[in-house]
Amino acid sequence: MIGSKKEKSITQRRYSMEKFIVKRIIEIHDDIIKEYGGTSGLLTQGTLELLVYKVNREKDVFKQAALTLHTIAAQHPFFDGNKRTAFATAENILRDAGYYLHVDDDEVVNLMQKIAEYKCIVKTIEKWIREKAKATSGPIF
Repeated sequence: MIGSKKEKSITQRRYSMEKFIVKRIIEIHDDIIKEYGGTSGLLTQGTLELLVYKVNREKDVFKQAALTLHTIAAQHPFFDGNKRTAFATAENILRDAGYYLHVDDDEVVNLMQKIAEYKCIVKTIEKWIREKAKATSGPIF
């Protein structure tokens, strides 16, 4: 039945979860700026809200991480720290699913620069993540 209390409750829960995830991305950004410096602040919350919507609809964790890397690094929702925030958020997505990226700093910097310069599409990022991701033997804390 459309408009039932049960349906409204589910809709409200989904909305709350999206807000929570956007809030978490902002927290990751704020922690990065605090730790490494830069200008704090959000330019476009709508970019993060659309990202969260798309990621929540995607079942594959590697696609989720690739979409996150691409969206945050290329669309610049923050004043500063977009590439760092993109990578840290993608790492969180992978870690929560039991994976870590086995890469050195130069590889990360090279990839993030390409994404920020619009020289890398989501499919390419996903392929890179699949190649570099390793399953954890247990939780990483």
